[in-house]
Amino acid sequence: MSRPVRMPPLGATSDELRIVQWLRDVGSTVEQGDILLEVETDKATLEVEAAVSGTLLAVLHGPGETVAVGEVLAFVGAPGEDVPAVEPPAPQQAAKTQAVPTARRLAQEHGIDLASVHGSGPGGRIEKQDVLALIDAAPAAEGEVALSRHRLAIASRLARSVQTIPQFSAAVDVDMHTAAANLQRGRADGAAGLTYTHLLLRATAHALREHPELNRLWVSEGPRLRQLERADVGLAVAGDETLLVQTIAEPDHLELSALVELTERAENMAREGKLMDGPAAITISNLGMFGVRRFSAIVDPDQTAILAVGAVTERVSSAAGEVRIGPWVELTLTVDHRVVDGVLAARFLGAIKARLESDAV
Repeated sequence: MSRPVRMPPLGATSDELRIVQWLRDVGSTVEQGDILLEVETDKATLEVEAAVSGTLLAVLHGPGETVAVGEVLAFVGAPGEDVPAVEPPAPQQAAKTQAVPTARRLAQEHGIDLASVHGSGPGGRIEKQDVLALIDAAPAAEGEVALSRHRLAIASRLARSVQTIPQFSAAVDVDMHTAAANLQRGRADGAAGLTYTHLLLRATAHALREHPELNRLWVSEGPRLRQLERADVGLAVAGDETLLVQTIAEPDHLELSALVELTERAENMAREGKLMDGPAAITISNLGMFGVRRFSAIVDPDQTAILAVGAVTERVSSAAGEVRIGPWVELTLTVDHRVVDGVLAARFLGAIKARLESDAV
């Protein structure tokens, strides 16, 4: 029996995604886990895998089409097997509501009348790229600079965050004497390229396991909380015009050398505009390498917290009556107050601090 390939919910903020290209032809054999096609959201290009093995029997949507999450993209089954008929989505009555949701949102944010937009989609449907093309074509006034698409996406997400999420921040100072020793030991043991960021990723994952109440996401429908089972951690990666959050899967379960390799791959993918997607309750944003000692960050609209990491600097401190000079860092946790209260935020920060100040890597 042929099995449908549906558009997965890869984009956390998108209810439809645009097909970039198919990587397999009709009639080719695919194995479970093979990459079938590439799609894109407002943020990045993502890959869609085959959920089952078989022959690619039919492709229902081609490159350039915007497809809603859950809609059938193709069928996989045995060679020569019949493909069931799929009813196309019912056309909308009003001209403006042919527009896909992301196109409507972009038009509203930029004061664009959808009646003035030429739709390139099926039946004249207005796609996201139609509105973006109109924005790109608009001449900038003297002294103004036109925004890139990535900057527009970032601006939209951050504005949505501060408008809809009640946020507060808490900070803690961490003695990095032991972490510095762990760093040197890890490099000597074969994890070349190991940095404080990798230790922070592991410490944050450990803290999520100790405090699963923070490893939750606010779901507006309901409303309700979604409990995440895995301790995945987001990592903010900035490019010249981009800012992507790459999901690092369970960094505390990886060997240090494997974590270094995975993080490097995630950073390279981000520079290519490709996303390591997946639900994560918290992201680490590190500006320490730029000499920033402390800052607070804005929670991603689809997460619960963000950990802002400042520069590791030398300070004078005392312990057990002994004065010493060594590395310290300030961590600032910003949380969604709908999910996290002050006591939990403090305990979570305390768990990260305790891990970094312990011999455990």
